[in-house]
Amino acid sequence: MTESLVTAVVTTYDRPDNLREAVESVREQTYDPVELVVVDDHSPTPARDVLAEVDLGSLAAHRVVRHERNRGANAARNTGIDAARGEYVAFLDDDDYWLPKKLARQVHAIEAGDCGVAYCGIRRVLPDAERIEIPDAVDDDMTKALLCANVVGSMSVALVETAVAERVPLDERFPCWADLEWFVNLSRETDFTRVPEPLVAYNCDSPGRLTEDFEKTERGYELFVAEFEPLAARYGDRFRRKFRAWAAFRAGKSAVHAGRYDRARELLSGAVRDYPYEPQFATYLLAALGGERTHELGRRVRALGS
Repeated sequence: MTESLVTAVVTTYDRPDNLREAVESVREQTYDPVELVVVDDHSPTPARDVLAEVDLGSLAAHRVVRHERNRGANAARNTGIDAARGEYVAFLDDDDYWLPKKLARQVHAIEAGDCGVAYCGIRRVLPDAERIEIPDAVDDDMTKALLCANVVGSMSVALVETAVAERVPLDERFPCWADLEWFVNLSRETDFTRVPEPLVAYNCDSPGRLTEDFEKTERGYELFVAEFEPLAARYGDRFRRKFRAWAAFRAGKSAVHAGRYDRARELLSGAVRDYPYEPQFATYLLAALGGERTHELGRRVRALGS
């Protein structure tokens, strides 16, 4: 019996060293057959040149698609979906890499569960340590869970039926929170299944993470609330306020870490006002009240408790 073809879409921009490691992790998958599509979002050093010496002969197929101008991560992912020939498509950001059994575990889970999306845990690689993170099981309404928190993870953890991905393209307006926006919309089309293993390595120290750019975070926050508040309201006004509070909390945390304490106080105050039942909203608000001084104090307290 022939296994289903999986298309691995690696999106890249100006990270040549990371790109090679990501592509090699696709090549080292125990699952077969896999085709590789590298989408180069107009990198200064073309991805085709970076990968010229990487042996990809074991893959079912491989090709590089290059944008003629820089169009952003979601446009690159949509290009990958358009280019995919496999029954399934899996995304890999160029600064992450997959563990060898990632695709095998997910294809088995998605076919056994009769669903359209499989996701997994991560190995978070820190400068001096590693941390395993396995997403909690969602036993109820996945859409409702995702409206409050990204219970799935980054783009690199998901395997999706290509037919479903083609029906639900990524919104190219989102400079941040794009993964969460897409997962919400996918959850309205198909069921998800969880593989409770850390099958993706996430490089926290990678330069250029979108989380470092608060302006992009804020734009993603605004777009997310505008798009999904009507959907959240269908669950009732209390849940609508909970949805708004969680969105403001995520943006507020980013503002704190970016040193944007005035904006952090606005966002976190709104989160507490809309949904005062979640203790961490108030905790982060307190950390933001005194600016850098109370933020540093909060970091020390958390370090002592970890």
